[in-house]
Amino acid sequence: MISYRWGEEELKKWSPLKKASYLLIPFLVYMVVNDMAEVILWALTEHFLGGAGEEAVVFASHYGATIRGMISGVAILLGVAAVWTAVKNEINVPGGVKGDAVTAYAFLAAFAFCISISVNIFFFQTGFSQSSVAYENVYEAQYGVEFLIGLVLYGVISPIAEEAIFRGLIYNRMKRCFGWIPALIFSSLLFGAYHENVVQAVYGMLLGLMIAYSYELYGNFAAPVLFHAIANISVYAITYRNNLGQMDRRIALAIGAITFLAAISIAVYIKNKLLPKEK
Repeated sequence: MISYRWGEEELKKWSPLKKASYLLIPFLVYMVVNDMAEVILWALTEHFLGGAGEEAVVFASHYGATIRGMISGVAILLGVAAVWTAVKNEINVPGGVKGDAVTAYAFLAAFAFCISISVNIFFFQTGFSQSSVAYENVYEAQYGVEFLIGLVLYGVISPIAEEAIFRGLIYNRMKRCFGWIPALIFSSLLFGAYHENVVQAVYGMLLGLMIAYSYELYGNFAAPVLFHAIANISVYAITYRNNLGQMDRRIALAIGAITFLAAISIAVYIKNKLLPKEK
């Protein structure tokens, strides 16, 4: 029952408890497998280092953040693998942009870049990002990862895995159970709660709303993955080694304002010029 893609007519007959199980059990399986995999991988790593030579221990100490990131990335992939049958049944549905798809997705990538940059500049310049000690700890862990490894982790693995769960699985099922607006809101709230601190939770919720809406507009799983990947890569690149902190405040605010206005303009163009009116 959990892996099958039930249609709207069948779902209308289900009780609220059965619908909740259909929505949340795969997510819980993903979380449990993810967490267990991370614990096991850490145990194996520590066991290996315990029997390794001094050079291996020094290497692990120097690249500790990178090793943590890689373990987390593998654990996420294993979590998705545990529910992949359900995910595949949800995302393998015909649909997508009609007409010039390359242009439509290029503009979506541009929107993701501009809106993610502007929101992060706003968070940083208002002091919201620095208000959370938990965020600072996560920031140090994420940006301690070697840059190229970080691009793969946050620009490839994280977008594919998280979109498979939150949009591919939860959003699609929620949409068939209760409609696309409740699905958009609920999946975004859950995506925000999935993050480790208040700053990331708020950003995740805002990003989730835009990603889910892009999924609804474009009608293809490639849209949320592309949006998420571009947003992550953009933010990771501009905030790596505290680049925002070293930027002049007036310049940062000017860039934030320009990218925000550009994002609004791109969104209007996408909605009115590139996509079918019925969407």
